[in-house]
Parts: sequence; structure tokens; C-alpha cells
Amino acid sequence: MSLGLPFSKETFSSSDDLEPATRLLPASSRTPQHSLARPTEDIQGFLKKDLCVDRLNYIHQYLWLAGRPMPPKPLNYQLATSRQIVVDQRIDMHLVWEHSQRLHIKPLPRYLLDADFWASHLMTCEGSCCADAQRDRAVSDSTTKCTKDVYKCALGFLCSYIALIQFECDLAIALDCNLLPKDMTWEQWLQFVHQLLDNGVSNPSNINPRYLYGELRLSQLNKIYAFRYGRVLRGYQFTYQTYGELARDYLTPVTAATIYVALVLTAMQVGLATSHLSSNISFQNASRGFTIFSILGPLIGIALVGIIGIFQFSINLFETRRFTQKQFHLFKQRRTENEAP
Repeated sequence: MSLGLPFSKETFSSSDDLEPATRLLPASSRTPQHSLARPTEDIQGFLKKDLCVDRLNYIHQYLWLAGRPMPPKPLNYQLATSRQIVVDQRIDMHLVWEHSQRLHIKPLPRYLLDADFWASHLMTCEGSCCADAQRDRAVSDSTTKCTKDVYKCALGFLCSYIALIQFECDLAIALDCNLLPKDMTWEQWLQFVHQLLDNGVSNPSNINPRYLYGELRLSQLNKIYAFRYGRVLRGYQFTYQTYGELARDYLTPVTAATIYVALVLTAMQVGLATSHLSSNISFQNASRGFTIFSILGPLIGIALVGIIGIFQFSINLFETRRFTQKQFHLFKQRRTENEAP
């Protein structure tokens, strides 16, 4: 392939030639093969990835353990309760909060505020995501299950924002946190919300069941995935960025337990120094057993943390190696295709 300019001289001079969908979608998106592409190449596939909450739908019957079936609290309440709003484009982390009081919120995409985009892409079936449905069964109209799922996810996502932005101060917070387009006004938001409510967007039958719940607690989601699917270490979302964080989090309860054991041992020593308890056989046996436990318990706890760390490191090393081999195989295929005459 001959070398050439990566972009034209007119790139930054004018943007009038952009297509309507291009103006509304992100600049780039990631394919299932982890390569970068234009979202307009497969809009339906992009919408499915950007809006569908399959991982939460898999555990819907257990979501009551992670949150309450009620709309999320408005943004002003979130700040009043010392929660930090974190902008997160991952739809499966939308309205998920961590023990550190960080609340993940996905910004409202521009394309969900455009009626023409809804009519063209959210209410019709096209692209690769619906190919299986069209191939496996006859479709009586243009709205297949795939499109209905994306449509309900989009409505549910809008419904969550209706609850988050109830007051004018909520709109100011959303604009300050880059959750809404900067040109959004309170009058526009009022009209938008009133039309959504009049059209039944808050009806449970019209939205994805995930949005029957508001905020979800990440620690509980991790426990649900650990017990339901056996993902003991990673859970729903792996929260550790370094092995030091993992060790610190696991060693904290071991440290607290060690301090409690030290207090109990001190109390037992005082008890053995008294005439009444020093001659009590049961208390002496309990003291002897607890002494042995106080020696072995912390050592066993530290050893378990070390085993968990080594196991996690081994899994990450294996997965990284396998992913690297797979990716470089794809790179080689693309290189061969580009070099072919």
C-alpha cells in the first residue's frame, strides 16, 4: 500500500458534508474483534452494544439483592449523600455504585434525542445484529425481537434520565458532569420529558426490566455473579486495577480479626490470673484452643490471600497470553489481505 496523506486539507475547515447519523454517533467504535471502525458501518450492531444490558438481564431475578425496584434518585440527592458521579460509557455500569460512593452514569447520547434517528434505526431492523432472526424465522413486519430489545433498552435508559433530572438544579449538575449535550435548556428538557411521559415511557411493559430498578450496588452484583455463575474472583465487574489493591482489600478483614483475637487473648490472660478462672478446667481448655487458633488463624488467612493472588495472576497471565495470540493472528490476516493484489 502506497503512503499518502491520512486526512485531507479540508478536514478542519468545514463539517457540512457529514451525514446526519455521523453527527449523532461517536467518532469511532470497537468491533467484537477489538478493532476500531466507524459506527455507521453497522449502526444496529453499535446500538446493541451501546444500549443492551444482557449481563443484568441474565440475573434479573436476583437484582432485588442489589437494589430496590424504584426509579433512581435525582442527581441533587446523589450529591447530597456524598456520592461522586463518574462518567462511564459502559451501559452495564449505568447507575451502578461502588462502596467508595462512586456512582457510574452513562451520558445521554445525542442520537437518543433525535426523532429521525429513532424512526430510521431504533424502530426498524437492519444490519448484522438481526441477521440471525431474519434467517431463522419468518418476519411478518419490520420490527423483530432484536429491534424490540434495543428499543426497550433505549426507552428504559431515557426513563432513568427522567428520574435523574427532575429539577432545574439536576439539569445544571448533568451539564456540569457532561451527561447531556451542552446546548440543552430547561425548557427543552421539560418538553422532552412531558412528551415521553405522555407516550408511556414509564410503563413497565415498554422498557427493559433492568430499568425497573434504579441504583445497583456493585458489591452485591459481584456476589450474585460469584454464587450464580461461579465467577468468584472476577464477579460482575473486577474492581481491582493492581494486585496491591487486591491484597489490601483482602488483608483488611484479616488485620481486623487479628486485633480482635489479641483483645480476646489479653482478656483470657487476665481471667487466668484470677483465682476463680485459673482453676476452671473448661476455661483453661478454651484458652488453650483459642491460643492455638490465634497462632494459626492469621497465618492461614495470609496464606489464603497469597493463594488467591497467585491464582488471579495465573488466570490473568493465561488470558492475556491467549488474547494476545488471537489478536496478532487477526493482525496477520489483515496484513495479508491488504498486501494481496
